[in-house]
Amino acid sequence: MAKVQGYSARPTLRIDLSAIKSNYLAIQKKVGTTKVAASVKADAYGLGLVPVSKVLYGAGCRIFFVATAGEGKALREAVGENVSIYVLNGPAPRDLTLLFGSYLKPVINSMAQAQMWVEATTGVKSAPFCAIHIDTGMNRLGFDQEEFQMLSRNKPMQQKLGIDLVMSHLACAPDAAHPMNKTQLDAFRRATAQLPMTTMSLANTAGVYLGKPYHFQMVRPGIGLYGGGATTQRDKESTMPVVTLLGAVLQIKKIKAGQTLGYDATYTAKKDMTVAIVGAGYADGIPVSSSATDTKKGGHAIFRKQHVQIVGRVSMDLTILDVSSVDDQIEIGHQVAFRGDQLGLDSSDAGTINYELLVRLGQRCRRDYLR
Repeated sequence: MAKVQGYSARPTLRIDLSAIKSNYLAIQKKVGTTKVAASVKADAYGLGLVPVSKVLYGAGCRIFFVATAGEGKALREAVGENVSIYVLNGPAPRDLTLLFGSYLKPVINSMAQAQMWVEATTGVKSAPFCAIHIDTGMNRLGFDQEEFQMLSRNKPMQQKLGIDLVMSHLACAPDAAHPMNKTQLDAFRRATAQLPMTTMSLANTAGVYLGKPYHFQMVRPGIGLYGGGATTQRDKESTMPVVTLLGAVLQIKKIKAGQTLGYDATYTAKKDMTVAIVGAGYADGIPVSSSATDTKKGGHAIFRKQHVQIVGRVSMDLTILDVSSVDDQIEIGHQVAFRGDQLGLDSSDAGTINYELLVRLGQRCRRDYLR
């Protein structure tokens, strides 16, 4: 069997930083003069906090959101002092040193967190500002209606907190027709009217496409920056693919009808076929749920613009592909792609969402950043 010269068995994660910049600028164009912040939590959705945040900074981004204080510290070290960094999970006792030391702005989600932050900042010179998160129907983090009324009536606490942003989060924005969107918009407007005027933010990537009433003074895109579809109408979105997971063909085999493939022998060849064993598996971000069985069609990869199906169970380090349709073209060492512009289809095949596929990309992959 022929083989490609000079190939590596290590999978490669190809990340197009220029596409991330283009996506940021496309969203900025979409919202006009509204500020565009960037969600870079979870290691910039698995793509690398440092290189991603630096390219976003170069594109003009000066406001970032992370989930934890530790992420905020790493981000501050990457982009310097001239940015605002909000910590979505809010303050916690063991994180106060990081919040102060890296000048991170906690997102206050409850009266308990508000009281903690007031006590922590009392007597602190130049303490960081904070954001207030109002729960308008998501029922995750955020002030519920009762606690928000307590805060809205407590003017001294508001002053002590140092609020420079009021935010909420949309639950159903991918579906523009969902009535929850208008319900949350109205609830957000009613709530913010009870607080002093400051920057307001409601829209994530999907919220950007709901239109101007949802933009306020700031939008907070995440998945759209990284090339993932955010709505049920992907063709109307203005962002492009960013990431491709590549695995090398390590072996090619001829399989006879009736033979089984992979762990637990859950897939039986229905006819003679050619398969390629590729050096990438669930440790690299190809979910086990993309496996194929005798009763379930599996996920797919791309070879020279052609779809080739996964057959058998995805292993930790290896995936088996049916390459019968391309067996006269494929060679040992050739690379096949498991991500890219088919990210949405991949997530559907795996019974999950594109967010999860991105953040689960394996750290052992070689990172190839295209600039």
